Amino acid sequence: MCCMVEVQAQWDAPFSQQWAARSFYNPSFNGETEQITTSAHYRYQWAGIENAPRKLLLTAGMPLEFLHRRHGAGLIAYSENVGELRNTLLAAQYSYIIRTGGGLLQVGLQAGLSDINYDAGKIAIVTDSLHAGRGSVRVNPAGRQVPDINAGISWRGRKVYAGLSVMHINQPALYGYSDTITTIDLRTDSLQSFIPRSYNFMAGCNIRLIHPFEIEPMVWVLHNRHETMVQATLRMIYNQRFSGGLSWRADDGYGFFAGVNLQGVEMGYAYDLHKTGMAKVSSGSHELYLRYLIPADYLKPKRQPQKSIRLL
Repeated sequence: MCCMVEVQAQWDAPFSQQWAARSFYNPSFNGETEQITTSAHYRYQWAGIENAPRKLLLTAGMPLEFLHRRHGAGLIAYSENVGELRNTLLAAQYSYIIRTGGGLLQVGLQAGLSDINYDAGKIAIVTDSLHAGRGSVRVNPAGRQVPDINAGISWRGRKVYAGLSVMHINQPALYGYSDTITTIDLRTDSLQSFIPRSYNFMAGCNIRLIHPFEIEPMVWVLHNRHETMVQATLRMIYNQRFSGGLSWRADDGYGFFAGVNLQGVEMGYAYDLHKTGMAKVSSGSHELYLRYLIPADYLKPKRQPQKSIRLL
């Protein structure tokens, strides 16, 4: 018995503080500033529900100059635990940056490997072939790693940005099978699945109010064949140091967040209140992020002052 199903896990479940993790959803945003950026994000979703999703995201990116052109390079490490599902992604990113009259046009590519594991416990995936007792399901018998490719394009002006990307372009395929069968049996006793392709659109702007206040309205649309997520965010910044705001997610609920910037180190916390579906019986979702910004010229070799010899 062999069948093809689409994986239903929240592969691209959104982070509430997405402005600090844009390159995760669109690799073209890498190298968009003159700074080296590293960040860590942790999300505990649907607190109070057993086997609720927990996500950890680490990013690093920097601008590069070579061959008289500007480029961006970065790394992504992502881990997601949802019940018995364990999903890990390691990826490298590259972006090609074209200077235009009013801003930067960027084209980005991400290539990585997803390592997906699922321990079914007492759940029988293929009841005719699983023996009694505790069984397990492994994914992709060929090393359990599948290639995963993303691509995107974005434009950034002085106060405005917009980007469009496609995630899981190759729709990585994987197999679930019992410990009691061999790879030869996969043709008859397997469950083939794939990670669905998804599309992202992000846009936002910075509006200066009365000094020292600024606001940043943002919109984000994430679409796949099953659903469309729409999130609108309004972030207020005071003196480029303190920030806070709220977000609204269609057919889900509201989010509240606050953050602080201390000499290049950003910290933020977000709380999501869910109003629909299974999530509404939870205690909400919690999210933390830490981002460190380093001037790009910090790693450049310093020119040593030269002593001049004066002849008297």
